[in-house]
Amino acid sequence: MPTLTEPAREIPIVTEADVVVCGGGPGGFPAAIAAARHGAKTVLIERYGFLGGLATAGLVAPILGHTASESHMPIVAGILREITERMHALGCAPSYEESLQEWGIRFDAEALKIVLDEMCAEAGVQVMLHTFICGVIKEGAHIKAVVVENKSGRQAVVGKVFIDATGDADIAFRAGARTTHGRAFDGKGESMGSFFHLAGFETPSPERAAQLVEMIQREMEDGRFHFYNPYFLGKNTFHQDHTSANMTRFSGDGDSAQDMTRAEMTVRRDVWELVRYLRANVPGFENVYVQQSSPQVGPRESRQIVGPYALTGDDIHLGRKHPDAIARGSWWIDIHCPLGNTYPVHLCTVECPMGADCPYWAAEHGQMRSKAELYPPQGDWYDIPYRCLLSVDVPNLLASGRCISATHEGMAGARVMGTCIAIGQAAGTAAALAVRAGLLPAQVDVAQLQALLRKDGQLV
Repeated sequence: MPTLTEPAREIPIVTEADVVVCGGGPGGFPAAIAAARHGAKTVLIERYGFLGGLATAGLVAPILGHTASESHMPIVAGILREITERMHALGCAPSYEESLQEWGIRFDAEALKIVLDEMCAEAGVQVMLHTFICGVIKEGAHIKAVVVENKSGRQAVVGKVFIDATGDADIAFRAGARTTHGRAFDGKGESMGSFFHLAGFETPSPERAAQLVEMIQREMEDGRFHFYNPYFLGKNTFHQDHTSANMTRFSGDGDSAQDMTRAEMTVRRDVWELVRYLRANVPGFENVYVQQSSPQVGPRESRQIVGPYALTGDDIHLGRKHPDAIARGSWWIDIHCPLGNTYPVHLCTVECPMGADCPYWAAEHGQMRSKAELYPPQGDWYDIPYRCLLSVDVPNLLASGRCISATHEGMAGARVMGTCIAIGQAAGTAAALAVRAGLLPAQVDVAQLQALLRKDGQLV
């Protein structure tokens, strides 16, 4: 590939902080709020004009992983509970107690945006929106600053502890830290997808809705649609005057701009193919329209940092507990086919009907799990160890959310938003403790961290 040489230039330091949180999604916003509440001067950098990450930019709903496996027992509270109650006060989410009776926390993404604005302002977080992190400056093994680009030009943000909540381990990667990517077999991560909202149609009866879903299923089987499920009438958000469908499928690398471009255009085309079909073929849907599509397609997996410990599939299936637990997870080993196959939907298991037609199955089926081995024990959870947040290469870096240290199977469970918010609260609290004591993150007293998280209402 041809190259150009960029002339050297001075980069102005726009701000200096104790804790710099990179990314404002489910792993980032709780980290910033927690760090600031515990006295750390905190900067939160986000590329969009709002916080929330895939909860807002991806329209992903509901928030999963807030209760124990197949149970109504809470395992994530703390900042997640506070956010839920604040959205409930706006008429845009159930109460936290009500949400425990459901499989996830339904919410309105617009309400989440304003709630996060208010919580960050109250905590004293310095928020930098419309700002893209494009580089890292190091001193030895430590990160000195991140380089950002925005309408004001190129700037540097100096910090003491950095939290990588980019979802794709962008900071670790740019800092030269070791990362993993997808499954060990071929480096492929889970398929990505996007949510979309439909409105402008007559709500069908339950019987008619079931018929319409079967109709879309047949069209999928005939090759007209490339969705991974036919449930276009799904309503996953709090408001019920529109659909919130999670159907699209794209196999690609979330770290590749080329793949992300193809993903955006592909899933948008697929959504409009559905709309055109409904308008032409289904009475009552003549005026259906796309009320909203997500501002970005949603990667489920890309890079993970390499930490002293990697969360595994066995941790999930066995409900394994760890002495350095800082969060709890309950979601299962939910692998969306990395090759983009729509059947099976998730199950990269020994029972996969693709069989020898799939190179991964052909090579690995002797070590693959059965369907029964994908889930944690009923009524139980698995711990997220603090070691999963640490980088083995960059001493002043913590990971949060979807880029913690985990195997392909481990990330398939830990990636859901409830778990990421719990991890984020722990990462921010740990960063504040480190700064306060003049320590590196790996030197933080985990017992002290756990006690502080419990004091703040978290379940660890």
